[in-house]
Amino acid sequence: MLCFAGCTFQDKSLEQATPPKLVVFISIDQWHQDLLERYKDHYTGGFKAIWQQSRFYRNAFHDHAATLTGPGHSVLLTGAFPNKTGITGNYFYDHESQQVTYCVADPEQHVIGVDGVLEGRSGVSPVNLLTPTVGDLLKARYPQSKVYSVSGKDRSGILMAGRKADGVFWYDKSIGQLVTSSFYAQKLPGFIQNFNQQHPIQQYAPDTWRRLKPASFYDRLARKDLFDGERLIDNKNFPYRLKSGADTRSFHSMVSRTPFADRYILEASQYIINSQQLGQDETPDLISIGLSATDYIGHTWGPYSQEALDHMLRLDRYLGDFFDSIKQQFGDDVVIALSADHGVQPLPEYLVQQGRDSKRIPKQRVIDDVMAIADKLQQEFGHDKPLIELKAGHYFLFNDGVSMKQRRRLAKEIEQLDYIQQVVLADALSQSEDNNSRYVQRVFYKPRAQDMYLLFKPYYLVNRSLGTTHGSVHQYDQQVPIAFIGKSFQPTLVEDKVSTTDIAPTLAKALQLNYQGFDGKALP
Repeated sequence: MLCFAGCTFQDKSLEQATPPKLVVFISIDQWHQDLLERYKDHYTGGFKAIWQQSRFYRNAFHDHAATLTGPGHSVLLTGAFPNKTGITGNYFYDHESQQVTYCVADPEQHVIGVDGVLEGRSGVSPVNLLTPTVGDLLKARYPQSKVYSVSGKDRSGILMAGRKADGVFWYDKSIGQLVTSSFYAQKLPGFIQNFNQQHPIQQYAPDTWRRLKPASFYDRLARKDLFDGERLIDNKNFPYRLKSGADTRSFHSMVSRTPFADRYILEASQYIINSQQLGQDETPDLISIGLSATDYIGHTWGPYSQEALDHMLRLDRYLGDFFDSIKQQFGDDVVIALSADHGVQPLPEYLVQQGRDSKRIPKQRVIDDVMAIADKLQQEFGHDKPLIELKAGHYFLFNDGVSMKQRRRLAKEIEQLDYIQQVVLADALSQSEDNNSRYVQRVFYKPRAQDMYLLFKPYYLVNRSLGTTHGSVHQYDQQVPIAFIGKSFQPTLVEDKVSTTDIAPTLAKALQLNYQGFDGKALP
């Protein structure tokens, strides 16, 4: 149930300033802090504006485990850790249904496109999100306020928008258009139908993705191309042919892994702002924007690849144009905020080259090793049943009758594996005070939890034979930028450590929303 129990609007101190007419929140999926730092001298647009015009929090972290798209986006605009949002992973084992559930899955709903229900798509909605978003709080105070969300992924758009949004739209890679959920509308709104017809994705992507600058620039600033560990596309590097013959489905999917997908989402955002007249009356409005290309590119080629560098250069320009347009429209009556849902680990092959102890560990090896230890201890303890069950190939659950002492013994044995840093037992969380246990505590929502959490050593990558991923408790996955641009945010570089749970209360304060349910605090 969506809980507004802590939501009141009586704080007179919040009435002293006029809220902005529009709040624009942008999440750049898999945007690690280092991507903003590394190429600082070469940015000329939106990223340069962050350094020069924003209140920029350089030491911001997702201080929870499961640094994944679903949990991360559930935090950004709720200000609550995943143990309260209920979004404990992109997928989680639901103990009531005894099934693995996608974080925004909703079998009662349908995905809606221009021609109505899209057959073969599983329904999605915010039904699994247990806490209100800033947009929900805004609608509670100002029912006439407009709240929209548009993203490259369904889960990022839905989890930032919440339940009360006027519209939530995302890019469908199979048809190359914006779609929505029947939770928000029984048919695709006319203005989005018009956008799909007037702004086809082909309009924003060239036939071929080429480097923006000379190859020597990339050779100097990024690692060498065709690097070991990359998940190559057509076994080649730049230039990438995007449009080839009549295979539009392939193009629609491939373009999501290029900078041009983010250009498309920013154009859709501007279209929604204009067509729906956001920020044009006395009540504040909100739009959240999910830019997903960084994640797709990072998973494929790694964050320090030439592809990632080209994307950062292009996104810098796209954001610069978008910021200029917004500021021209609204002047000082707009707040722009940016952050990310998580970071990413560099390719293990690159880390080894840099002298790091880094390895790829097959997921099946982890499962086989853990189950072998559990089988050995089952015989030692004299149990009739296995100590643990592996649900859906991912989730460790203890069988009845396994004592706490026996669980600790199992955890200690697993910690002897050369790729394991720590095993955190759910039943011991209340007695554990180390940082890793606190990170796990913040994603532990019992109806969707595991009994045992394996935390891998830094730079050890599990379950990716090529490319890279995220999800750990380590700095490279947790650290992301936080930036605010607006009249109430004096441009400055802030070195204090802050949490991504601080974003929502900061925006709520700007919007004069007094809500006591945040885990974070309003940033000064």
